[in-house]
Amino acid sequence: MISIGDFIRDKGRNKSLISIYGAVILCMAFLAAVFTGCAGTGGLRNMSSVSKYFDNNADVVWEAVLQAAEGMPIKTKDKEKGILETQWIKGWSKTRTSGLVLEGRWQARYCLFVQVTGGQGKTYVSVYSLCEEKAPGGSRAYRWERTASDGENEQAFLTKLEGILNNS
Repeated sequence: MISIGDFIRDKGRNKSLISIYGAVILCMAFLAAVFTGCAGTGGLRNMSSVSKYFDNNADVVWEAVLQAAEGMPIKTKDKEKGILETQWIKGWSKTRTSGLVLEGRWQARYCLFVQVTGGQGKTYVSVYSLCEEKAPGGSRAYRWERTASDGENEQAFLTKLEGILNNS
């Protein structure tokens, strides 16, 4: 058994042990951060659910995008760049609640970014959604927190766009 005095006197050996233990701990922390970071995002999103090719020219698809966005507050509409951005659309969270005692509902909001790119007889439409939630009470009720999109808003927009293009 090593006494405290021996431990203090043998500085060279102690430094090497500390550096080895430090390296092991640093490596474990790095691996934990990598694995929990990947697990915390909910997995990879299916990009086919938020983008689609259409067999129409870009002008026809752009007009259909404007029809699909009818009723949504528009922030940016640039036909030359093929960009449509909505303002925040507010609602209620479908996944978060404060429970039976508090009876609070989390607010939710999202905005859509739509990119229309034409070329060679086909038009590519990509829809991205930025989502946020806010708690019903407490200190978290004063700030919006970014959340991962489940793809539902993007898919609903593409479905509506597809319906408009199929009916025209």
